[in-house]
Amino acid sequence: MGKKSRVKKQIKEGIVPLSVQKTRIKQGQSQTNWERLWLWLVYLAVGVAFLTPFIISGKFYFPFVGPKGLFLMGCCQVAFFAWLVLAISYKKYRPRWEKMLLVFGFFVLTLSLSAIFGADPSRSFWSKFERMTGLVMWLHLFGFFWALIFTLQSKEVWRKFFIFSVAIGVAISLMALLEQAGVKAFDFSQRGGSTLGNTSFLGSYLLFNVFLAAYLFFTSTKWRERIIFILTIALAILAIYLSGARAGTLGSVGGLALTGLLYLSFKVSSKKARLLGKVVLIISSVAVLTSVILLHIPNNPVSDKFISLTTQSREVNWQMAWQGFLEKPIFGWGGENYYLVFPKYFNPCLYTPECGSEVWFDRTHNIVLDTLVANGAVGLVAYLGLLMMAVWLFARARKKDFWIFAVFTPLIVAYFMQNLTVFDMPVSLLMFVFVLGFAGFINLKGKETAIVGPLAENNKKGWPLLIMAIAFLVCFIWFVVQPAKADYYTLKAISASDIDSRIALAQKTLDASPAGKYQIRDFFGERFLLDIQNNYDKIRGQASVEQATKRLLDFITQTLQKTVTESPLDYSAALRLAQAYNMYTVFDYSKLDLAVQYGEKLLQLSPNNQQSYWVLSQAKLYQGKTDEALALAKKAITLEPQWFQSWEIAIQIAQRAGKNDEAKQLASDGLALALSAIDRNQNYLNYYQSAVSFSQTLGLNKQAKEIAQRAVQHNPSEWSGEFKDILDTTSSPDINTLTK
Repeated sequence: MGKKSRVKKQIKEGIVPLSVQKTRIKQGQSQTNWERLWLWLVYLAVGVAFLTPFIISGKFYFPFVGPKGLFLMGCCQVAFFAWLVLAISYKKYRPRWEKMLLVFGFFVLTLSLSAIFGADPSRSFWSKFERMTGLVMWLHLFGFFWALIFTLQSKEVWRKFFIFSVAIGVAISLMALLEQAGVKAFDFSQRGGSTLGNTSFLGSYLLFNVFLAAYLFFTSTKWRERIIFILTIALAILAIYLSGARAGTLGSVGGLALTGLLYLSFKVSSKKARLLGKVVLIISSVAVLTSVILLHIPNNPVSDKFISLTTQSREVNWQMAWQGFLEKPIFGWGGENYYLVFPKYFNPCLYTPECGSEVWFDRTHNIVLDTLVANGAVGLVAYLGLLMMAVWLFARARKKDFWIFAVFTPLIVAYFMQNLTVFDMPVSLLMFVFVLGFAGFINLKGKETAIVGPLAENNKKGWPLLIMAIAFLVCFIWFVVQPAKADYYTLKAISASDIDSRIALAQKTLDASPAGKYQIRDFFGERFLLDIQNNYDKIRGQASVEQATKRLLDFITQTLQKTVTESPLDYSAALRLAQAYNMYTVFDYSKLDLAVQYGEKLLQLSPNNQQSYWVLSQAKLYQGKTDEALALAKKAITLEPQWFQSWEIAIQIAQRAGKNDEAKQLASDGLALALSAIDRNQNYLNYYQSAVSFSQTLGLNKQAKEIAQRAVQHNPSEWSGEFKDILDTTSSPDINTLTK
């Protein structure tokens, strides 16, 4: 086939060589107003998406995450459907085979299969307002990716978006620094992180902007711009470091060091210097890879150092995650379903400070294990393939633009490394997909695909646009508007002034959207039960208030029952339901059998979790089966003797059963353990409180006061209030509180 024939065929297929483009531009052929309208709509949606870090609202259930996720999905929809209109109207915007697109598509396919064959497809699809990283978010980001690679068709356009993103990063960095300086106007969260609501999320976000600024610095030809970009890098790293985002700090600094090594290995003129650079690069790569492997193996210097920097709970959590992966190794449990895996393999030592004192995890805080549990080995291969494809495409661009290779390759490495200890949220996923889109653009640009100029007549038919408009409205309402209503009405429901209004608003919340339904139901159960418990004295004896309370309990139990039916492995829902029926028993004794039924279900779902035994022992106590209740409470002690609330509950049950001698024996044994625990770890308040409680049970009031004084002397600034009135603050806790 001759050159002219090839050109004609390419024009017919909508792929035009650069030489033909230049000719067309010279001839005055330009974009139509229709094309410019939709193209700029894509640009606008992409630009507005970069404002996601600023989105925060105290009127929503999770003010830092839910609004951001919904806002981002709205931007993704606008970009995607605007691109679809362009693709229908102009051939040059239509999809073409592209390596990154295929690999990304395979990754999304694995997420979909994991969701379908997982433990709870609904949870995998919708996620929850605390995370917003379910399959629905990935589908939106995949659509966003299509719009990026097929409409942002010149490097200058990408550069402008880099600058805009970096400018947003500068604003966030300044806000984070002002927050650290104590300026109250910028104190958005107790966990730091400025408008991101968490220092780790701040670090993940700014990490990307550090490298975007680095690329702009290296490719700029104006010294004023280079000064601005280098100051931007320094500002972002300073904000990450002072905020305490250690993973982000190490990722940023380590990634920039890798950029320097790549420059030394491939760019300098001296052969000896390049050889030295490559040797150091190889040694460094081997060292990092070895460290990554050792990080996942217990009891070695790398994992021990990591634990010393974080908490022991991370290692325990990782061991539980590995067990979950081994049970479902191919496609995993489905995205967002670690919440179901965690109670099944629960380690009772998690209650103790030696294991971190963290008893609920919905993430492993490790991208490798998160992916293995959620999506299995197939999902991990797909995810690593996505990263490696990006690196390969950036490496291919080395000869044409060395800094693409030297900056974006370290960015991918740094992003992966920091995710070994943290996890993604909507903002970091936006930046990640944006970088993947740039990798896809680089690949398409290398094929000399069309950049400017219409290559086909505008499609005059109106029906495609009508279909796009309808599809957009349906998606926007279903995936953005309705979930936003659910998120908004959640707080409205719990703040309602009367019980019937609460029930009505709570039902309105749950009817709005299935997004986050499990977490919202659990939240309602927790808050409503707590309110009933706190106002118990006001409720009892008032017939009208008791009836209203029963209606609220009916709503709670019916709502939680839906979760247990739809998601049978949801331990939290079963726990809350058993607690609700235990409380309901006070108003209606006929509910006791249900309390026992769901208490026994807890033992099936999480046989190593102390809460399972506490709740069931309470139900057995209400039944009058004191021996069974005490046996269950003692079983909770054997799971982890160093968690003293189990001892306190067992003592309380023994006292209620009239077994005072047994109660004193338990108190004596518990006191000996508590005093030993204080000697090993003097920084844990619970040990002192338990020792005081045990002493009082034994009638050793003088010893109780001495222990309290010892605690206050050790930490007078924080603990003095805890022991101000020793008789009130150290009495045995109520079983209803302990089994919450």
